[in-house]
Amino acid sequence: MMNTMRLFVLPVLAVLGSASLSAADDSLYLYVTYGQTLTAIKSFITAEDMRGASIAAEQINEAGGLLGKKIVLIDGVATSLDSAKAQALEQIAGNRITAVVGANTSNFSMLVGPLFQEAGIPMVSPIATLPAVTAIGNYVFRMCFTDPLQGTLMARFAREDLGAKTAVILKKADDIFSNSVSEYFEREFSRTGTLLWTGTYLGDDSDFTAQLTRIKELNPDAVFVPGHGQDSGRILKQSHAMGIKTVFLGADGWGKGALGIAGPEAAEGNYFANHWHLGAASAGSEEFIRRYRAKYGEDQIAASAALAYDAVFLIADAIRRAGSLDRSRIRDAIADTRAFTGITGSISFDEQGDPVGKQGVILKYRDGGIAFEKTLRLR
Repeated sequence: MMNTMRLFVLPVLAVLGSASLSAADDSLYLYVTYGQTLTAIKSFITAEDMRGASIAAEQINEAGGLLGKKIVLIDGVATSLDSAKAQALEQIAGNRITAVVGANTSNFSMLVGPLFQEAGIPMVSPIATLPAVTAIGNYVFRMCFTDPLQGTLMARFAREDLGAKTAVILKKADDIFSNSVSEYFEREFSRTGTLLWTGTYLGDDSDFTAQLTRIKELNPDAVFVPGHGQDSGRILKQSHAMGIKTVFLGADGWGKGALGIAGPEAAEGNYFANHWHLGAASAGSEEFIRRYRAKYGEDQIAASAALAYDAVFLIADAIRRAGSLDRSRIRDAIADTRAFTGITGSISFDEQGDPVGKQGVILKYRDGGIAFEKTLRLR
């Protein structure tokens, strides 16, 4: 019986080199591709996409699987863009995978997306927010809101909720995500507020003294830092050490990682945009939260885990509706998705492969954790 089968998570190279797996006819392979840094931030946020996907696959397999097959996840963790590309090409050459969950960031998605598009393999990114990702082609979809929404929402939050009249942007110059979100924040905030300065840094930087000294001199009402966990966490930590009292705002790259790097004291009181939070979770989230905590022993759950969980269930729903493992039919079924109910919200795709009407949440670092502040949507 299918409900007695376990979920298998297999390293990519092991899958490709196993004759027994290639001969199996009772498995449905989904490839989970995501970037994972080897730096200090790994201690605070690890493979959240894989975690969420694993829980979803376990639930589906316990319920009997898909079309008489059990889901097997292939772990495509990559520590560099070159590694992500090489692994994607190997998976395509192996002609085993039915669909792709990933990639988790915009830069990884922009690299591997064209490969899966050309191969005709459906790809559903949990959390790549760059608008250009789904413009790659009709086999590429996403589960999340995009940079225009979060940049605009954070600017409105700064202006309307925090009363900010002046702001500074500190962006990661060598990152397409950071530049994209900054553009939309600047556009919205400048409508009624004053942008005092836009500073830059590089992703590998560890000393932000020059930029933070400038910010301290300008004394803005808010500082927008749309970076990722490691760099944003370092900025928060150093700003706190320099005695900067201005509130810092971030985008969905902050989360558990920035909190861990900055430390609770430096992170306290700062806000960031995100896609989901257990404090604003729907009733359908309860099983996911219970399983996550039981499996991984952590109270805080990254939004990317919830989005990857939804991505697996959405792909499974499309496979059932297609009634086939033919990838073109699955792609068509994904594109035709209407009012799919996930734990991160209702999903209906537009012609571009983007979900329609996704809302955002504003979260706050509070008392050593991450607290839900409010839900926002574009008007």
